[in-house]
Amino acid sequence: MTDRQTDTPGRSRTGIVFFGRIMANVSHEFNNVITVISELAGLLKDLSLMAQQGREIQPKKVLSISENIAKQVARGKHLTSHMNRFSHSADEDCTGVDMQGVVENMLVLTDRLFKNRKSSIDFVLPEEACNLHTDPFELRRILFACLDCFLDASSPEVSVTLKRLDEKGTLELCITGPQGEVSKDFSAQIEELKRQTADLKGQLIFEQKDQQLRFRLTLPSNRE
Repeated sequence: MTDRQTDTPGRSRTGIVFFGRIMANVSHEFNNVITVISELAGLLKDLSLMAQQGREIQPKKVLSISENIAKQVARGKHLTSHMNRFSHSADEDCTGVDMQGVVENMLVLTDRLFKNRKSSIDFVLPEEACNLHTDPFELRRILFACLDCFLDASSPEVSVTLKRLDEKGTLELCITGPQGEVSKDFSAQIEELKRQTADLKGQLIFEQKDQQLRFRLTLPSNRE
């Protein structure tokens, strides 16, 4: 693991806040999984007590509870896998990154956050591999910040499209959606995101036309 000695206190704090938001959201999701499993276990206990009293138990009901428990366990494993991938994104300052995997990772971990805002995000999968060399943690942070900022100014239905622009490996991630109510500090947020994107040697372009908003996040492969 490499030390991030070039981080300023402000940037470090931003990263900590981002990490905290993601972990708080995931822990809430885990709590939901545990709560559901606990309730289902309680139902199984009730059925067991009923059986001990000689009352007839419907096999379909037991099967349904068992299937629901298995479903929650699968959900927990899915979250654990993505949480693990997210945590290890802080291991290295620069490494090979599968951009499609990064987008999917963040959409899984932030699903509850955006659903609570009644937002729906549709990720359009690329037709080819989209890889680059960059800081995997900062990439996730900026992607989340872009989505967070965009949803403050767009109506619920948002589309995320990823594609490779050229043979050099330059990638473009587009976030588009209908314009909603724009906050007073929206322009200032965009300028700050542009600065942060430039730190990754990328570029953020904001477009506003025909009641549609678009963020175009362009990232080079950064291969030397």
